[in-house]
Amino acid sequence: MTTPPGLRAPRPAGVLALVGVLTVAVVSVLVLAPAAPRGSGAPAEEFSAARAMDELGQVAVAPRPVGSVEHARVRDRLLAVLDARGWRTEVHQAVGATDLGRPGTQPVALVRNVVASLPGSDPTGTVLLAAHYDTVAASPGAGDDGLGMGVLLEIARALTAERVPPPRNDVVVLFTDAEEAGLLGAEAFTRERAASLGTTVVLNHEARGAWGTPATFRTTSPNSALLDALAGSPGAMAESAAEAAFEALPNDSDLTPFAAAGLHGLDTAISAGGAHYHSPVDDLEHLSPASVQQMGEVSLAVTRHLTAADLAAVPRGTEQVVTTLPWGLLRYPQGLEVPLALGALVLAVVVLVIRRGQRALTLPRTALGALGAVAALAVAGLAGWGVWQAALAIDPGQASAVVGEPYRPVLYQAAVLLAAAGAVLAVVGLLRRWTGPDATTVGALAVLAVTGVLVVLTVPGVSGVLVLPTLCAAAGAVVHDLVPRRWAGLRAAAVFFASAGVAVLLGPGAWLGFDVGLGLGGPFSAVLAGLLVLLVLPVVRSARLPGADRRGAGRGGWRTAGTPVAALVLAAALTGAGLVVNREGATPPRQERLLYGLDADTGRATWASLRPPPSAWSAALLTEPTAALDDVLPHTDGRVLAHGPAPAVDLPPPEVAVLSDTRRGTERELVLRLRSARGAPAVGLWVDAAGASVRQARVAGRDLAVHGPRGPWDLGFVLAAVPADGVEVRLVLDQRADTLTLRLGDRSTDLGVVPGSTPPHGRVLVTPELWVTRTARL
Repeated sequence: MTTPPGLRAPRPAGVLALVGVLTVAVVSVLVLAPAAPRGSGAPAEEFSAARAMDELGQVAVAPRPVGSVEHARVRDRLLAVLDARGWRTEVHQAVGATDLGRPGTQPVALVRNVVASLPGSDPTGTVLLAAHYDTVAASPGAGDDGLGMGVLLEIARALTAERVPPPRNDVVVLFTDAEEAGLLGAEAFTRERAASLGTTVVLNHEARGAWGTPATFRTTSPNSALLDALAGSPGAMAESAAEAAFEALPNDSDLTPFAAAGLHGLDTAISAGGAHYHSPVDDLEHLSPASVQQMGEVSLAVTRHLTAADLAAVPRGTEQVVTTLPWGLLRYPQGLEVPLALGALVLAVVVLVIRRGQRALTLPRTALGALGAVAALAVAGLAGWGVWQAALAIDPGQASAVVGEPYRPVLYQAAVLLAAAGAVLAVVGLLRRWTGPDATTVGALAVLAVTGVLVVLTVPGVSGVLVLPTLCAAAGAVVHDLVPRRWAGLRAAAVFFASAGVAVLLGPGAWLGFDVGLGLGGPFSAVLAGLLVLLVLPVVRSARLPGADRRGAGRGGWRTAGTPVAALVLAAALTGAGLVVNREGATPPRQERLLYGLDADTGRATWASLRPPPSAWSAALLTEPTAALDDVLPHTDGRVLAHGPAPAVDLPPPEVAVLSDTRRGTERELVLRLRSARGAPAVGLWVDAAGASVRQARVAGRDLAVHGPRGPWDLGFVLAAVPADGVEVRLVLDQRADTLTLRLGDRSTDLGVVPGSTPPHGRVLVTPELWVTRTARL
């Protein structure tokens, strides 16, 4: 049998090398999977997911929003369990408030943090284990943050196990309140207690999903002592570049106020299975015991390291960059980032010089190859974005209400990786018609090296994602080019081992990047997959895949595009399969997000949603063009909402009483009592900006930041966990109008009292809210 014109027969060694590199990438991902959960018979001083899940069965079975009956029951349960295990317990009561740093409605809450302490034998500081015990409305919060609750209760048990000696440093277990309302429990605790703790290291535990490998995605600076503790914990996973990714997400955690108060810490979370986040299906049935085990094992090991360490040395540490390899954490001083990036650039230049001397390429063709590499990565990212967008265009209802994820994303994730690989190979195949294989490969290496230098100079901490893989590939290319041709095996081995190193560095990131969701993680993972393909092109070429050879590319034809076309066709097939497995009725209930606002002044009621209607049911409710609803829903701060008319329910509006009223020229000082006549757990107030400017504001004894007007309101706040007799509000105003106009509101989650609010079978409401608002003129 003859080889078809324009194609070369595959080299067995090249095919084996390519299979080997792909195997290394897959194994690198699998090795990082969570540990197998341990049963209740595990030794008392060790972490057991079964015991942690038993605790979760007592505290994460129903929604526990701030101020609810379930919220109070769980608080009492936490106190009882910790007290029985020998911890000193208390409830820290305070007023938490978050300054958003901009005009808008400020979150405030009367918080009740659960605090348990274990005194150290010779303390140099405090190790603080943190998780929050409140949830959003309608979510039992088994993941967010039942996971953290279960982990902390099991660690608290293990630390007081009979055979474990008392710690050197003080240990505090802190279950914060009102995290979902704006990190308010952590803000209040750090404001009132941080100064008394001395040097403090916080281990914060969170969840933005239901499964996956727990990852430490954020550390405070300096981080060397913190990473020392983490590196000694088998199964730990951390990535400096994740901090930049976290900043791009519309989420935050309790570590933010802890760090702002000068505490040191690690932020660890799971984030796969994001469709369950903040929803009724964030329950024990869907929470992964393996993820609980992994987070608990690592956190317990880090805790034991830190309780025995000299915590006074933590602030004197240095800054390190960390990335995760299959065998543990790779750490190096942040000061090495620039030298490593420059080293990769020098090696890329050496390869360019050698191959130009061999007349394997020219500078113009190499420059074209470099531009092609940039285009290939851009096309890869676009392909990764396009997979999920195409699926959404066909079936928008499969996206969850909060983070826009499908329940079963694996097929889409595989499609994204294939689409990215196919897109890169297609662009490279087209380029080689003009540049040749060496100019394309070396051009890609050079532009990635230059980009690496620019990136580490502007965004420190991301060298593990770009610089290290480029350095690895460049080093392999230099060894290949310097070794005499007669040592072909050594030359091939250099390329293979360099490519395997690239696979180890990029493979896990390309897969685990999906944990943040297909919307953000899809393009990111696609770019990493494209980067992996670009850097292992020598191995791809040695396998002589269709479309990967210059001679084949020169003769065109459909056969030369076989590999990229096959990858793209398979990506399309997997996308179709993803639509099938995520179809309505084949997954947990699809999600709807709905608000109800009743204007007590006019008697008109409104349905509203922060997202377009995903189904015929919600479309029948949200019938009006999108608009801002500042009067009926002032807490939305002018955001454009989908909305429609709703049935009016007879509910009493919030009440306000004037306790004192003092005028001095245009200045007016008012002391008011604001309460919910229907017993709603939250109340809000907004000042009409047209008639007055707020100079000072105090709510429940807590001064609020004043940033000026936003939309029609000069100041607004929502107070959670309001007492039955209401809350005192003090306002100092510069009043320009004869009458002061206030907008009052109260919020509950009992949307079921409104006719028509119950979704059809197979659908659930996520974060339901019922608002009653009115105007008061004083």
